[in-house]
Order: sequence, then structure tokens, then C-alpha cells
Amino acid sequence: MKVGIVGAGIAGLSAGRELHKQGHQAVLFEKSRGPGGRCATRRRGDFFWDSGATSILPRGKALEQVILEELPTDELTRITLPVATHENLRVRPGDPRRGGTRYCYQNGMNTLAKLLATGLDIRPEVSVDAIEKLGEQFKIAGEIFDAVILTFPIPQTSLLLWGMNESRPIGNVRYRPCISVLLGYETPLPETHYFAVLDPEQSHPLTWLSLESNKVPGRPPTLVAQMNRTFSAREYDRADADLVSTVSTYIASLIGNAYAVPAVSDVMRWKYSQPESFADFGQVNPPGSKIILASDGLLGGHLEDAYEVGLKAARMLAL
Repeated sequence: MKVGIVGAGIAGLSAGRELHKQGHQAVLFEKSRGPGGRCATRRRGDFFWDSGATSILPRGKALEQVILEELPTDELTRITLPVATHENLRVRPGDPRRGGTRYCYQNGMNTLAKLLATGLDIRPEVSVDAIEKLGEQFKIAGEIFDAVILTFPIPQTSLLLWGMNESRPIGNVRYRPCISVLLGYETPLPETHYFAVLDPEQSHPLTWLSLESNKVPGRPPTLVAQMNRTFSAREYDRADADLVSTVSTYIASLIGNAYAVPAVSDVMRWKYSQPESFADFGQVNPPGSKIILASDGLLGGHLEDAYEVGLKAARMLAL
């Protein structure tokens, strides 16, 4: 069986890897230059940041065995510090809901994507805007496939389904945007008893702050500031410099005035950052279908969820 997988994020890589294991041919189409999706690392000179997912919290799901037992572990790092909380930029003890063993990769989270992509047929910088149905087969970018797995966020997947005259019960899935502000400093970050700070109530614009060099010792002094839903939606098109200036005031209040002005900065905008409501995988993917949806809107927005839904999609086709 030859399967076309649209999207080489973690779900697409998981599906491709499983199909390859079972002896099927999988081709992944990715609009970006490389795989990973939100498992991303941004670089500027000697600085780098995990600009999407900042850690892996596998919670005993399939991805845990993969990273610990199946993939090379020479760069895999167990994060030893916990997650603290903040209330209006005042740090509080850790949030027990954020418990569990977390992992990262020494040189960036995109290392995971590169490892998962090993041996897979990935076509980078190919935007799939339409899929043509040819009887029981499908044409993607001029190639013919026996089945298709769609891993895009639901709004983008809906457009591909519409073009194939397909309908699935996914209208209730909603996403929130996220602005990530990436900051780098010449001064080492302060020593802390935590590697990240969370606002569990999502009431402050700064919902998550990852101290990257505290998370993984040896990294450059960098921060990843992720903004809450309200701020991200309202300020989505605001100029990068203005966003950096606003966020820097929060950073100064949280960890000190020495970090009010970064040496380098960047901004990432994630339009479909996290699903806020979900559709059921089984209802969306009826038995016998050759078009399988493996979006984060069917299971969850974290890396371990993405790997799980890709695995389910591949195994459903391979039955």
C-alpha cells in the first residue's frame, strides 16, 4: 500500500514511521523546509530557542518508549527542575497538575523530528492545496496513492476534504492562537528552582515562560515567552519590536531588571497553536475509510498526543 501523508509534524512522522515498519510505502509532504511542525527550534547566530513545544511530557504514552528505547539518546536530556506558577508575575510553588518526567534535546527540540524522520520519504517545501480523487485512489502533487493521512490542523484539513467532496463531523473543533516571543541575553540567566513558569489561570498575558538555559545546562541564556489566548488573538498582527518591548517588561518584573533589554529577539506566531475543543477519532474516521484524519483536534495538542494520533491513523490503515 502506498500512503500519502500531508504534513510532516510529529503526527505525520509517527504515521510514516509506523507504516514503514509494517512494510508499506509512505510519502510525507511538508510545506516547510524540514519536518517537525511545532516541534521546532529557532536559531539566530549562537542563540537558539525551542519556539513551539519546549519539552516532552510523555505520561507513559507511546512516545515515551520511542524516545527512551528506540531512538538514539545521546542528546536526550531529562529536565531535573520543576515547573513553577506565577500569579500576576509573582512566582509561586509548582503546579502539581504539571507533574511528571519531562525531556528535551541538548541542541533543540527539532532533534526529535530529525530522528523520527530518519529513513522516511519526505518531500519538503511542497504545499498540498488540493487532493484529487481518482476512483479508489488519490493524486497528490502528481503522485498516485492508495490512501491518504491528513495531519493538518482541522481548519486546513477541512479545505482539503471539501475539495474531495468529503464530509466529516469536525465542525466543533476550535483552536487558539499563540504568540511566542524569543529572547536572548549576553548575561547568564539567574539561578532558579524551576525551569519554567506557568500561569494556570491564563489570566495574565504571559502564560508560559521557559528558561531555556536552566532547562538544559550549557545552552545560551535564552527565554521563550508564550502568550495567552486573549493577548495572542488581540495582538497577532502587532509589530515584532512592540511585542518584544511589552514582553520584556513582564520579564523584568518576573526575573529582574537585568533582563529588560535582550541582546537578540525573535517572534513566532502560531495561528493554530492548541485545540480548545475536540472531535472523536473513531467518529471522524469510519472503518474502511482510505482518507484518515490525524489532526491534533482529535486527541490533544501536545507532542505525545500528536505521536499517538499518527500511530492510530497508520494502524487503522494497515489493518
